[in-house]
Amino acid sequence: MSGKPIVRLYLFFATENNRAVVVRQGPTRHFRMILWHRDGDTFEDGQWLTKNLYPERCALSPDGRHFLYFMLDGKWQSETEGAYSAISYPPYWTAVSVFPCGDTWGGGGFFLDSTHYYAVGDADIIGRDEGLSRVKFGEPEKGCTTGIRLTNGQCAPLSREVTRRILADPVPAARADVFERAPAPGGDALDRYDTLGGMLYRRRGQELELIRDFTDMAFEPVRAPYDWRPEAEEPWHPLKDEK
Repeated sequence: MSGKPIVRLYLFFATENNRAVVVRQGPTRHFRMILWHRDGDTFEDGQWLTKNLYPERCALSPDGRHFLYFMLDGKWQSETEGAYSAISYPPYWTAVSVFPCGDTWGGGGFFLDSTHYYAVGDADIIGRDEGLSRVKFGEPEKGCTTGIRLTNGQCAPLSREVTRRILADPVPAARADVFERAPAPGGDALDRYDTLGGMLYRRRGQELELIRDFTDMAFEPVRAPYDWRPEAEEPWHPLKDEK
C-alpha cells in the first residue's frame, strides 16, 4: 500500500505589497497555485497544473499581479516546442504569454519591476500580457547607457533605482527556496517563514506559529476567470490540458 504523497511548498513574495504566491507540489507532477494575502493570512486557492514545473525558475512581479514560470510538457513538435516560459495571473496557470524554449537548459525569467520583465524563449505566441513589456540585455551604448532595451529596440524606461539594482545584479535570485524572509505586513520588520511537511509556519524566535496546513488537498478542475476560450469549445492552446 502506497503512502501519502510528499507535499512541498514554494513561496514567492511581492515586494510592493502583502501579496505572496504559494506553489504546492504533491504528488510529483501536481502543482497548485495559491494566492496568499499576508496582511490577514487569507488564501485564494487557484488552479492545478499537471506537468513538469521548475519552481526555481519562477518569479512573482513586485506588485503580485503576474507570475512568470517555466515548464516542460514534452510536446517537442508543437508550437510550444516542448518546454516554455509563461506568464499568468495568480492564482491561475492559464497563460497570457508563452515563450517557446525547445529545451530545458534555460527557461524562466524575472521581473525588473511591475511592468518590465525578462523571459527566456522565443517570441510570445499568445500576446495577452497587457500592461507588461519584455526586455532584453545588451551592451551599453549611446542612447541606452544601461543596455536594457524593449523588444522593439527602444531603451527600457526604467527608474534609476531599478536600473541601479539590475546593473548590480542582472539575474536576481528567483529561486523559491531562498525566499525565507519577507517584509512583515504594516511594518519594516521582517517575518520569517518555514515550510515543513506541506505546512506553512511563521517563525517567532524559536517558536513556530501554524498559518495553514496544505497537505489535505486533492486535484479539482478550476477555470481562470480571465480565460478567453469559449467553455463549449476546445481550441488549441499551450495549456489546453490544464484543469
